[in-house]
Amino acid sequence: MANIVRLHCSEAGLGTPVVLLHGFPLASAIWSEQQCLGDRYRVITPDLRGHGQSPAPEGVYEMEDMARDVLALLDSLAIEKAVILGHSMGGYVTLAAWKLAPERFLGLGLVASQAAADTEEGRQGRRKLAEKVSAEGNAAVAAAMLPRLFAPDLEADSPLVDQARKMILGTPRAGILGALNGMAVRENVTALLTTIGVPALILAGDKDQIIPPVKAEAMAAAIPKSTLAMIANAGHMPILERPVETTTAIGKFLGSIG
Repeated sequence: MANIVRLHCSEAGLGTPVVLLHGFPLASAIWSEQQCLGDRYRVITPDLRGHGQSPAPEGVYEMEDMARDVLALLDSLAIEKAVILGHSMGGYVTLAAWKLAPERFLGLGLVASQAAADTEEGRQGRRKLAEKVSAEGNAAVAAAMLPRLFAPDLEADSPLVDQARKMILGTPRAGILGALNGMAVRENVTALLTTIGVPALILAGDKDQIIPPVKAEAMAAAIPKSTLAMIANAGHMPILERPVETTTAIGKFLGSIG
C-alpha cells in the first residue's frame, strides 16, 4: 500500500458534496464547465496524485491507492458521504473507492469509463507508451492520445484539442508513468457493478474512440439503480465536447438523489 497523497482541490458552492474526478493524463480543470452545479451542490474537483497541482510521487499508481487519496480528502474536508463521479481513469478510481468504502457514497457516476481490466494487448500498449514517455517526454502521450480523445469529426486545430494538449504536457512525468503502470495492472471489477446499491449515472459519448459506448450500456444494465446518458456527437471527452448536455445530465441525476 502506497502512502496517502494530500490532493490539491477546488471547491464551489454549498449543499450535498459532489466529487468530480478527472481522467488520464489531465487535471481537475476539465470540470470547469460543471462548476455551475455549485449553485445547488458543494462541488469538489481534486487533482489526482501525479496530476495537476497534486504531488507526483515515483512508483506505480494503483487504483486503490488513488482511491484512498480521495477518501482521505473527504476525511480532511469532514465529509462523511458524497456523490462521486469519475471520468475515464477517474471512473476506475471511483469503482476502487466503492470497493474500499461503499458507505461513503450517496451516488456514483462513471463518465466515459469502464469496469473491465485492460486486455493483454492493452497492458502491453500502456507499458510501451510508458517506455516512450521515459525516453521522449510527455509529447509521446499527447501524440498517442489526442487523435482518439475526441469525436472523429472534431477539427485537429480545435481549441478543445489545444486545451487537452496543454494539460497533458503539463502533467508531471512521474504522474504519467505512475498512472500508465497503475492502469495496466488494475483488476477487472465487472462483478462489483451488481453490488452498487446507490443511484448511479453512466454517461458516455456516442462517438467514443477509446471506450466503446456499448460498454456503457452493459454497465448500466448491470447496476440496479442506474441511469444511462448517451451524449450525441461526443467522443471520450463529453465534459469538454458537449458541456451543456453533460452538465444537464449530471444535474438531472443529482436532482434525483436530492
